[in-house]
Amino acid sequence: MKKIIIGLFLGSIVWGSVANAVPAFARKHQAECTQCHSAWPSLNAVGRAYKENGYRMSRSETSDFLNGNNSIPVTAVLKARPYEKSDSGEKKLRVLHEAELIVAGVMAKDFSGFFELEAEDDHGAGFEVQLPVAVIGWHPSQAANVQMSWGPISWSDPYDVYTNMRKMTRNRASIINERFDGADDNGRLRGSRQNLTVYGRPIENIFYSVGISGMQSDPVAEDGDIVSGRLAVDVTPDIMVGAMVMSGTCTNANGFIGSCAVDRDFTRTGIDVQADIGAIRVSGAYLQAKGDNAAATNEDENTSAFVEARYIISENNQPKWMPLIRVDSYERNDGADSYDEVTLHLSHYFDQNVRGFVEYIDQGKPVAANDDSTFTAQLELSF
Repeated sequence: MKKIIIGLFLGSIVWGSVANAVPAFARKHQAECTQCHSAWPSLNAVGRAYKENGYRMSRSETSDFLNGNNSIPVTAVLKARPYEKSDSGEKKLRVLHEAELIVAGVMAKDFSGFFELEAEDDHGAGFEVQLPVAVIGWHPSQAANVQMSWGPISWSDPYDVYTNMRKMTRNRASIINERFDGADDNGRLRGSRQNLTVYGRPIENIFYSVGISGMQSDPVAEDGDIVSGRLAVDVTPDIMVGAMVMSGTCTNANGFIGSCAVDRDFTRTGIDVQADIGAIRVSGAYLQAKGDNAAATNEDENTSAFVEARYIISENNQPKWMPLIRVDSYERNDGADSYDEVTLHLSHYFDQNVRGFVEYIDQGKPVAANDDSTFTAQLELSF
C-alpha cells in the first residue's frame, strides 16, 4: 500500500470512511490490506478477529499514540460520483460525493476508540460535517468486550449483515435501509443511536452481542429501553449462520424529534447466512419487522430479504475485478405494497485501496408505472 505524506493530513482538511477499510491499520502493522480484506472494504476472518479484538493483532499492544512506533491512526477516503442518472430524475454531476475523517485504534491497554466525521453532498444542503460514529471499547477478554457507542445498533457485529459499514455497493440492502412504517421513529437499522453493548466469543466459532440502546432520533437516549441481541455461528471456517432480535417501545420522551404521541412497541427479528466458496461469497438475510401504527391501534408487519453473490477475480493474489449481483424484496404499508430490486455491480481495483465501479439498480414498485432504475459510476480512494 502506497504511503501518503502525513503532513498532508495535518496541513489541510481530510477525511476517512466508516464504510471502508482503515489503511492506518495496514501502515501500523506493515501489512497488505488484503490480510484483513478479501476485497476492500469487506472483512475476511482475520479482519473480523482484528475488529473484535479492539484493533489489535496481539492483546499485549498498547496505545497507538504512546508506543513509539510512529503510527498515526488516521485514515481518509474520498468518493467521487461523476455520473448518476435515474429514470425518475435528472442526471447528477456529484464529482465530490463524500469525504470523511477517521481516527481509530488502540488508545491504551485493553481500550480502543473509533471516531468519524463525515461530510456528504446532501441534496442541496451542502457538505455539513456530521458525527455518525464515535466508539469507546474495553477489551478485557475474547469472551466479553464492552462497547459504548453512538452509531448503528449492530456496530459490534464483524459480519456487517445488519449495518452500513464496509458496504460493497452504492445501493444499500433493504433490511438496513427500510423504515418499515412502524415505531422506532421509523428508524433504519443503519441509523446512529446511543448503544451500550457487550460482545465476544465464548468459544472460537460463536459470536454474540447483547445491548441496550436509545431511539434513533434521541441523542441523549432518555427513551433508552431498546434491547437487542445477535448470535453468529461459524458452522465451518467458511460458513456462518446467524440471527438477530431487537425490541423496544417508542414513547413521548421529552418530545424529542421523532418521539411518539402514544407508546408504540416494535420488534425486528432476522436470520442470515454467509458462505465463502473459494473466490465466491454468497450471503443473504430475512428480516421481519413488527410495530404499532401511529395511533397504536394496530400492529403493522412487513418483511424484507436479500440474496447477494459476488466473485473476486485476482491477479498476483490481489483483487482486480469484482462482479456482484443482489436481489432485494421488501414490503411497506403492513405488507400491502411489495417492492423488488436488482443490483448489478462491477468493481475494478486499481490498487488494494482504490476502486472504481459501475452499478445498475432496477426497482420494481407496486404500481408498474412508477418502476425506476439508476445507473451510477463511482470512484473511491482510501489512504
